[in-house]
Amino acid sequence: MNRIKEYFVNLIDPQLLVVLLLLIVAVVALTLIFSKKIPEYKKYKTNIYIYLFLIVIVYAMVAFLGYNKLFSEHLMYEFIFYQVFSLVIGSIHCYVYHNFFNKFEQEKSPMEYLFALLVTFYGIIPFFLIYSFFNGSQYVYLMLGHYILFFVPTFVNDTFNRAMKIPPKVYLTWQFPENYRELAGVSDEEMRDLVVFTFLIGRSEDSRKLSTYRVKGPTRIDFGRLFFNFVLDYNERHPTEQIEIKNENGNLYEWVFFKQPKWYKATQYIDPRYTLYMNGIEENSVIFCVRSEHMIDEKNSFNSEYEDADFEYNKDKDNDRVNNF
Repeated sequence: MNRIKEYFVNLIDPQLLVVLLLLIVAVVALTLIFSKKIPEYKKYKTNIYIYLFLIVIVYAMVAFLGYNKLFSEHLMYEFIFYQVFSLVIGSIHCYVYHNFFNKFEQEKSPMEYLFALLVTFYGIIPFFLIYSFFNGSQYVYLMLGHYILFFVPTFVNDTFNRAMKIPPKVYLTWQFPENYRELAGVSDEEMRDLVVFTFLIGRSEDSRKLSTYRVKGPTRIDFGRLFFNFVLDYNERHPTEQIEIKNENGNLYEWVFFKQPKWYKATQYIDPRYTLYMNGIEENSVIFCVRSEHMIDEKNSFNSEYEDADFEYNKDKDNDRVNNF
């Protein structure tokens, strides 16, 4: 009998009563706000209250289940028990919101979080009362932290749905100009401010290994122009190991260029219309040159390890090619 009196004394704590009053006010306010946000609230009203009543019952049971000898001296285990329970209930809630309530015919994410917050506050009140009844107020606020996991399934689901709505990446592709042979060559005046960098290119569309080519080019020339001059020079010097520029139908390939990314940075794509300088190509930069058909698996299709260059392009070789053309 004395122990029962001690339990009731736990509830007379003025601080607990103030917090309980604030929780009740918050529940009433959230209920009113939620009812105003749903255009057809009357249609769902009965089911909503039944659902909220079930949440109250479930969390009351959780508080009772947590008060047992297994957790009497192991507060951490008790807290983990509550966390697991809230995670499970949160998962069920996410399913109910999307399938039973049909998202209240709303597509806005804030509405889903508002409903989850409303349900959480309805669940907090019975848990707060029962836990305080048995254990006092010493750890009750710490134990309320398990409700954070109630939001995790909703957050994960919302994040996934947002990710699925992200449009596919549009790559800037580039083709050899139709009159690329007429445009071949780089003048002596343009061959200034030279930098040495590396091209990684698959010789054919079916190549699974990228060949390495060292290139010395001026920073003020358009990247696309330098690229097709390099390819022409290489193909003329290596007629048996040419870099394919046309597919089996005779159409020019479309190319995508990007710098070798560092593990902590996003991939930086090259705009062939701009100069090397404007594309941020510096000494010893590494440029992947990929036919656009391979962009779906740009990082896994090839063996991108490179050692010594298979070919080196520079001013002298370009001049020899132009003079012999």
